[in-house]
Amino acid sequence: MKRVTVSSVVVAVASLGILVLALQTPLFSQAKSYFSASGDTAEAGRNSNEKALTSVKVEPAVAGSLPVLRNTIGVVVASSSTAVSSSVAGLVASVEVKDGAEVTAGDLLVQLDDREIRATIEKDKAAIAKDQATLDNANASLKRINNLVRTGVDTTQAGDDALAAVQVAAAQLGVDQAQMAADEVSLADMRIVAPFDGRLGVLAVSRGAYLAPGTPVTTITQIKPIFAEFTLSESDLAMARTSLSAGTLVADIKPVDADEASKVTGPIVFIDNGVDQASGTFKLRAVLANEDEKFLPGQALDVQVKAGDQIGLVIVSGVAIQPRENGFGCYVVKADGTVETRNVTLALRVGAKAGVSSGLQPGEKVVVEGQGTLADGMRVSIAADKPATEAAASEADQ
Repeated sequence: MKRVTVSSVVVAVASLGILVLALQTPLFSQAKSYFSASGDTAEAGRNSNEKALTSVKVEPAVAGSLPVLRNTIGVVVASSSTAVSSSVAGLVASVEVKDGAEVTAGDLLVQLDDREIRATIEKDKAAIAKDQATLDNANASLKRINNLVRTGVDTTQAGDDALAAVQVAAAQLGVDQAQMAADEVSLADMRIVAPFDGRLGVLAVSRGAYLAPGTPVTTITQIKPIFAEFTLSESDLAMARTSLSAGTLVADIKPVDADEASKVTGPIVFIDNGVDQASGTFKLRAVLANEDEKFLPGQALDVQVKAGDQIGLVIVSGVAIQPRENGFGCYVVKADGTVETRNVTLALRVGAKAGVSSGLQPGEKVVVEGQGTLADGMRVSIAADKPATEAAASEADQ
């Protein structure tokens, strides 16, 4: 067994004390911090590598069609409107309707005093009766004289005179019959009637008033059916005419600031025969049944024109298509997980959907969220949609 000397113990104790002092020096603390930081940096680097992929949401592009829509403003126009006036002079005997009344064609509005014209017609009837009696007598005389002429008792001149008397009597009868017809027209003019179905305006006359020919009595407007009149840009003229010929040109119409529940649909029945050079627009009219009289002439309208459907499109979410310097584009996630910048031709947008006519194929995955940090060729991860229960819980928390 080896002997331990006192000197060996002293040396060991001294070495241990030096080690303890070294551990407490600033230099050792700095070294410790350096190696600790290096380890943390390496760990962070490993974590960042794991999280380097950008997360995006995608939707598949699908083949389909979208309605061709144009939004504009318009105004209600009456299908018929006119001022009702008196065609003859006379005193108002009675007013048969009230302001704003609903009338049908032929309804009596105002009756003028017709006593004088009725008396004239009675006189015409008496004149006609007299003329008829004269004609009958002339015919009887002509018959007798012709018999006498044939037997040689009377002259040919007498026969000619009898024939002339018949012709004069017949002509006089015709004159008086024409006069009676004219007087009957004057009698009808004493009745001011509605020229068509519609609603009256304010009546401008009252009983006892004297009306000169042409004096306005009221206005009448036909509001069932009624027209909605609006304009579109001349760039849509060819499309509108083609759609009108195909019978697919319709319009959704509602009063300005009204809710969607008040919207009605009517066919467009008229395209104007020219383009307004000042505004570069052309005029259209849609017809509305207006049975509930919701629309009145002069009312402002919101109009959405439907010109059929554009087929052969690739449909994607509208947020996927973004404007660029050379048109429009989107990001497509390829099978290898990288994104590709794709230039597309945007045909039209309808609501939250966009229709692309070239640049995309049905089934391709188009990025709809997370485009801001993407670049061509970048590898991405596709974020999964939240389960329905999780999404509902998230909304409830909000």
